[in-house]
Amino acid sequence: MLILNSSLLEQIKTQSEKGYPFEICGFMVGKVDYQSSNIREVFEVVQVENQNRERANDRFEISPKDYMRVEQLADSKGLQIVGVYHSHPDHPDRPSQTDLEYAVEDISYIILSVKGGKVESFRSWYLVEGEFQEEEVKIV
Repeated sequence: MLILNSSLLEQIKTQSEKGYPFEICGFMVGKVDYQSSNIREVFEVVQVENQNRERANDRFEISPKDYMRVEQLADSKGLQIVGVYHSHPDHPDRPSQTDLEYAVEDISYIILSVKGGKVESFRSWYLVEGEFQEEEVKIV
């Protein structure tokens, strides 16, 4: 399960709408409670630049420098990267084959469907044995 504050969700939605018609991306920083069935709680979201310039309307890429920067930020606060979020302009909020190719286990993936510049829906996914499974999102 992913626990997300409503104000952080609003930040992600705003970023997605401002970035339309291109994919936006970022990290969710927080803590994982491994003893309670892998519950991830988000305390901060950090948008990073989509490095994919050629296909920014349907692909995103995060630079290793941005990953390292956010990982160091999280470490400095006693936190960790618990997830990645990105938008799907004019596409559903489910993972693409490309999303699957680059995904890693143990983190959440929020995907937002943005239609005509407005967030229509979002869902969170979790990789298990090479396949995405939808996970519950608790908004607090």
